[in-house]
Amino acid sequence: MRAVGVRGGAWLGGVNAWGDVFVDGQERLRWFVAADDRWYRPSRETTVRQREVSGVPVIETRIKVPGGDAVQRVYGVADLGGAIVVEIYNDSSLPFAVAFDRGDIATMREPSPTGVQGIDLPAGMAALHVASRVDVPEASWSNILTKQRCKLLLSAGGGAIAGTSSGGSGSGAIAGIGDGDSGDDSSDDFVDLILDRAERVKLGDRPGEWVDEVARAAEQVLQRCAKRGSTSWLDERAILSAGMLLHRAGEIRGQQDVERAWSRLLGSRVAETASARVDGEINSVGREAVEKYSGVRQIAWVESQLVARRHDGVIEICPRGIDTGWLGANFECHRLVASTEHLISFAVRWHGEKPALLWEIDGPPGARVAASAIDRAFSSTEMRGETLLAGFTAEQTALVK
Repeated sequence: MRAVGVRGGAWLGGVNAWGDVFVDGQERLRWFVAADDRWYRPSRETTVRQREVSGVPVIETRIKVPGGDAVQRVYGVADLGGAIVVEIYNDSSLPFAVAFDRGDIATMREPSPTGVQGIDLPAGMAALHVASRVDVPEASWSNILTKQRCKLLLSAGGGAIAGTSSGGSGSGAIAGIGDGDSGDDSSDDFVDLILDRAERVKLGDRPGEWVDEVARAAEQVLQRCAKRGSTSWLDERAILSAGMLLHRAGEIRGQQDVERAWSRLLGSRVAETASARVDGEINSVGREAVEKYSGVRQIAWVESQLVARRHDGVIEICPRGIDTGWLGANFECHRLVASTEHLISFAVRWHGEKPALLWEIDGPPGARVAASAIDRAFSSTEMRGETLLAGFTAEQTALVK
């Protein structure tokens, strides 16, 4: 039994050899994994491995599942007078669901109302679906997503800044958000606020509680762009994220208002320099610059390298191209935000020096997908498909060099 908890706490937590959680010597929580082929019960699996992370009481338990590992991490935090956090991470190429043997637990995302399809859940268990990871040759990208999302989940419910309402969601802080001064710098705070709220929604938060402040923040970003006469890649990402959140909250009119305002902005003189400025700006970002970003900006930067929405609405896969250092290395991404209404998953498999692209789009039909930086001739309105692309026409960013 490995101990977890907080110093001075009134209870002692523990984790046994297969990841079950104990409090004061009594078993309180067991976990199970529903993978692509079957149920995995950690207490019966021969592939269980366990370690303390960096020599501190953070207990990591791994189980082999198809495509990789299901990973559980257990540790104590001082919040709420002391609590045990159980974190699940998908270190495989396929999605799975995790179930716990009691339903009275606080979760960062809603348990599945229908359970796990195709496998019967024991009575009284809470099941949560775990999305697949971004699996690309540049390992730092996956690390950025995991690290920053963990920080986001462990932080408080997000704070408000000047000009927005808190929506009753709490009084936490957001890295990179300032005090809301009226100058241009404060509009960067609004960008971070939108990115923070959108990321929380992607991780399972209810979007309705963030609608008012995200709508106000989007208005501030639009006004800043119009005043400045140009847009940045962060502005584009913030507007996309705001539209996505409003759409998921059922605020279709608000979503359409934001999209129309953005289209008008791009249809003005701002559009003359917007594309060149955004592409040049994002391609000039190197590792040191990314590391100085707030957590939500780091997430946005990584995802923008893998998928982007063009000004004409086309979904671009690998919009900055594929680095030649990735030649022969298969990679895949799952459920990235491609538009306000669409998510995209795609994989690249190599045939010699030519990449084969497989994609699937979730959302209403009619979306067009392209990979112009790899093959200018390819575009499709199919919601799922595969094609062999021409090859390299552009280099990737400085981060992978």
